[in-house]
Amino acid sequence: MEIFWLLAGHFLGDFAFQVEWIKSEKGKSWEINGYHAIVYTATVFVVAGIGDIALSPLVLAILFTSHFLIDPFKARWGIIKHIWIDQILHIAVLAAIAIFLL
Repeated sequence: MEIFWLLAGHFLGDFAFQVEWIKSEKGKSWEINGYHAIVYTATVFVVAGIGDIALSPLVLAILFTSHFLIDPFKARWGIIKHIWIDQILHIAVLAAIAIFLL
């Protein structure tokens, strides 16, 4: 059931809490990309907590780092052309966390 809470946090953090200026500027600024990764990680942390799942500092570091590194492949460099590929990568990280670290 952990994956449910991780995915809920993911979709809130990656879509609902990504305001327009972050969406438009994260590909131009590492700082703004970092803000997005922080908001994303914090959202997953809070939602997981609602589901009574404690995320370790290691898991939080993996969430932040992976999100910070994956997003530029689409937003900055255009290597990833479709959002669904970006989302598969993020969800794969969450699945690995649910399988190996929780």
